[in-house]
Amino acid sequence: MNENREEIDKVVQEKQPETQVEELVVEEDTIQEVEPEPKPVNVVKKNKLAEAKELIETSKELVSKANTEVNECKIVVSKDAELFDETKRNFNNATFKSAETLLEKLGFDYSSYDELEPFELSIDDDDEGFSVQDISSGRFTGLLLALLAALATLGGVIYLALTKLNIDPKTLTPENITEQVNPVLTWIGTLGGNTGGNMMVGAAILGFSALLMAWLVYAIRVNTKAKKNLRIAQEMHEKSKEYSMTKEDCKREMEKIDAHLREATAEVNNFDTILNEKVGTLKRILHIEGEFDEDKEYHPSSRKTMRETEKVMQAVEHLLNTAITKEGKLNFESVQALQNAKDVYADYLARIYD
Repeated sequence: MNENREEIDKVVQEKQPETQVEELVVEEDTIQEVEPEPKPVNVVKKNKLAEAKELIETSKELVSKANTEVNECKIVVSKDAELFDETKRNFNNATFKSAETLLEKLGFDYSSYDELEPFELSIDDDDEGFSVQDISSGRFTGLLLALLAALATLGGVIYLALTKLNIDPKTLTPENITEQVNPVLTWIGTLGGNTGGNMMVGAAILGFSALLMAWLVYAIRVNTKAKKNLRIAQEMHEKSKEYSMTKEDCKREMEKIDAHLREATAEVNNFDTILNEKVGTLKRILHIEGEFDEDKEYHPSSRKTMRETEKVMQAVEHLLNTAITKEGKLNFESVQALQNAKDVYADYLARIYD
């Protein structure tokens, strides 16, 4: 029995440390799983003046950003418009004019594109602009009003004291005014009584009354101005957002015009290449078959070349003479003219490489 007892005690002692270790591990895991409580966030409440100034600064940033982006976009559109105009002018004065002259010598009656509306390229930016006005705190005017209120309080109390003391204010002169100071301050010191007054107490009451009225007027003025400023700042902020949205729409429209200008310029360069090729063919026809006369009959392939040249010229002329903008916005007819020019160019390439 004793031997069995000793074996049992030995096994218990061997198992006990493992159990303690497991308990410690469990306790450590439990400690790790416990997350610290979040610290309370202190929310600082802004006064009306600070809130109004913050809204004004935000409004200024909105307006400044909108104006900057639109102006940058205008510069890009202006450069691309100049490039388009230069490409158009060079094309008309060189390649197009050469083709037109050759067709005339070959007796081909070219049907020129009739311009229905005057050419226009302008950006719709009629907005007169918008500026955010700064606000004043009202403290300066508050100080002036407080000073006036203090002076008015002093004058009113002194006038009341003089009246109660049966002293005519009109009789006061620089020579005798100092004689009336003591009775006036003494009367004020009695708070309207007749006896037991103290001049120092009266002076203190008079000064305190003036300061109290000055502080009240100043506080009312600043508080009223702060409310008004906040209302103005909120209205200004709303107008700034509307202005920013308007400028964003204007910017998007300018980006559309700019993309159209780039594509149109590239297409004119494409037509310059293929029309120059046609000009070379027309020169060959003129050199071999000669100028047109009443008895002249050109080869069918030559007539075909003339008709193809006319088609190319009409497509590019339609593109160049159609107003790019209408009332300051991208003209849909110009978009159609560009697409038609692309189709003609694609058809020309297809027939060459088919």
